[in-house]
Formats: sequence, C-alpha cells, structure tokens
Amino acid sequence: HLPRRSLLGASLATGAGCLLLPKRAFGASERLNIALVGAGGKGWHAIQSLENNEMVNLVAFADVDQARAGQARKAHPAVPFYADFRTMLDKQGSGIDGVIVSTPDHTHHYIAKWCLQAGKHVYLEKPLAHNIAEVHDLMALEKKSGLACQMGNQGHSGGGILLLDEWVKAGALGDIQEVHAWCNTIWCAADERPATEPVPETLEWDKWLGPAASVPYSSRYCPATWRSWYEFGCGALGDWFCHNADAPYHVFGLDCPSRIEIESTGPSRLSFPKSAKVTFVFPASKSRGEMRLHWYHGPSFPPPRPAELEPERELGSKGGGTLIIGSKATAMMDSHAGTLQIVPYAKHREMAPGLPRPGLKRSSHWDNWLLAIKGRETCRSNFAYAGRLTETMHFANIALHVNRNLAIDPATRAIVGDAEAAALMAGPEPRKAWRI
Repeated sequence: HLPRRSLLGASLATGAGCLLLPKRAFGASERLNIALVGAGGKGWHAIQSLENNEMVNLVAFADVDQARAGQARKAHPAVPFYADFRTMLDKQGSGIDGVIVSTPDHTHHYIAKWCLQAGKHVYLEKPLAHNIAEVHDLMALEKKSGLACQMGNQGHSGGGILLLDEWVKAGALGDIQEVHAWCNTIWCAADERPATEPVPETLEWDKWLGPAASVPYSSRYCPATWRSWYEFGCGALGDWFCHNADAPYHVFGLDCPSRIEIESTGPSRLSFPKSAKVTFVFPASKSRGEMRLHWYHGPSFPPPRPAELEPERELGSKGGGTLIIGSKATAMMDSHAGTLQIVPYAKHREMAPGLPRPGLKRSSHWDNWLLAIKGRETCRSNFAYAGRLTETMHFANIALHVNRNLAIDPATRAIVGDAEAAALMAGPEPRKAWRI
C-alpha cells in the first residue's frame, strides 16, 4: 500500500468526500489526457477504440498484470506504464483529465472513488460497483464533484434504445403486457476453494485482490474467470443485466423494485446459480401501472420464445436479448439494446411505414463521455442513472444468494423483513490497507 501523498491528502484527510477542483475549460479541438486502469482485456478494447480518436491523448496505463497489458504496451511503447494506479496518479495526476477503469468488479468502487477524489472524470465499466452501498457512494460522489461520470453499458448510446422509446411513445406496441431480458452466458464456479498455484511472475496478486480478503492465488480466479466468484464478480446478472435490461429500464422509467421473485438451480456459498429466473416487480408510477421485468440465464430457465417468431430465426443474439410484448405487437432486441424489430418479420414489414424513425444522430458512448468532460454534452449513463440500474441488479443477486424472494421499500431503497439479506447490501470491510 502506498502512503497517502500530497495529491490526495486534502480530500482523504478530511473524510468529507470529494475534493472539488476547479474545472478546466477545454477548447473544441483540444485533446483530453486519458489514462487507463486495466490495460488488458476490456481495457485493451478501450485503447483500440480511442487510440485514433481526435479528442484523446493516451497518457498513462496502469495494470497489475504485465502479461495482460502486453498488447497495450507493445502498441503504445511511449505511454508510461505502472503496476499501481495510485503511483500513476501521484506521478502524472496533474496531467490527467479522465480515467477509464476496466478492472474486476470488486475493485470498481475503490479505484473510481480514488480517481474522483483526485478530481478526475471517470468512465467505469459495468457493473458500477460490487454492492449496493458502494453504488450509493459513487452516486453521491458524482453529485458532489460535478465530474463527468459514465458507466460502460455502450448500448445506452445506441440507436435501438432511442427507437424503442419512440415506438412506445407512439403506441406502436400497444399496452405493454410483458417484458423479458436474458443472457446466454453462464458464470458459475464450484462451491469450494481451488487448489493454490504459484503466482505468475507478471502478476502482482496482492494488488489484484485489492480491498477483497486475501486468498491464495489460483488461475481459476483470474485473469478471465473472476466473474464466477461472489467475492470478485457479480455473475451473469452483473455481466449482462446492465446491457440487456437497460432498454426497458430506461424507456419505461423504472426505478427501485418493490419485490424480487426468484427461481434457480440453487444457492452457492462462493458463487452464483448456474441457471435462474428473476422477476423484478416495479411499483406503478404516474405514467404506467405496475410492471414486471423477467430475467433469465442458464439452460434450466430459457426465455420464452414467441410463437410468432420464425422457427429458423435466433431469439435475440449471441449475447442474449430483450422482448417487449404489447397488445398490438411484440418487439425483439439483440443484446446491448441492438437491432430492434417487430416479430415476425412479415409483420415488421407491414408495420414499417407507420413506425417512427428518429432522425437524431448521437455521439458514441465514448464520445458522449469525452464531450461531457468538455462541457458540451451530459453523460447518458451517468452514475445517477447507472447506479439505479446496478442497484436493481444487486437486489436480484442478493435474493439468489439467500435463495428466497425479497420485499423492498422503494422509498428507502432498503430490503425489509430480512436482516440477513439486508446485511448483504454492503460488502465485507475492506482490508485495512485498502480502506478509503
């Protein structure tokens, strides 16, 4: 653990939250200095997306695994590389405008909070944080700091979510009767600890663990399977809910559910059910009645296949999808709120001339964040929105973990009548050296 240095000392010593720094005015053509925490995997994809962006200078990479960051370092040898993001901020903080965080779920809150307290704009991969208490903390930090904060559910800036909104407002689907979302990925580990293995020379295992409790290294934890473990990831829901439930959550103005109802292949002490069906019950609002959103993952609980869908046609796409069933028509979306169509396709062709076609051309999810830093746009999946979406997902994972339905008070956003489940809204105390 690095000592707290002058760059961060003022904000951390007061314990009062964010250090409010004066905002720098950016010219229209001025490049933003962007650093990455996590330069392999999803971080490498981010680098590839931004390396030719005219608004971006890539100025620093931080990663605890030199092997995973190898492609990024080879492609950008002049960019300084650090094993610890805190060292990166200490040494280059004054020259960094924004930070992209692409690390395992259990480190999201810690890294994002540290960056926000250092006055950096943050793009944080989904899910926003590893538990509900951390989600609420990041929402509060965003509000207090006024910094541009974006969660990486890219479909939120795509055309599908805009189109669904227009179709629903125009009444093209009729009264909405059912909403379904699913993924085709399974994140499930054995309910026992794996055997200890030697730590690879390229990996700083203690830094990878971060605030989580210390356990011996195993290749079954990282680099790619950490989502399966309760202490590091958020399972299939954490991986896909923020993508495939995003469109109905946004379009129908959903907020905190009042009830979570579950069916699953059973609880696990260390991991997640292989298969599950989760029903989110949302209370009525001024614009709609009570709404139920059904979620599915794993082979034991497949999503319903509309009878009118052509037999040879895939339900959704490889990553899953969304179904919105109305009294007039059924709409199907690919994963990430993509490719919205009426089913069957013959009915889509029939209805097409009368369907709204939004002419609005929007910036990409990346550009939206960059333009928000410049003060020219507002982050579409800011922490105020993304936090509510992530919180909803966490209620479901808590229900699956305790293996029973939950009642929630939407006014207080708290689980009621179940002390064991309510305790899981916050995670375990971070290791002493990783408290912030």
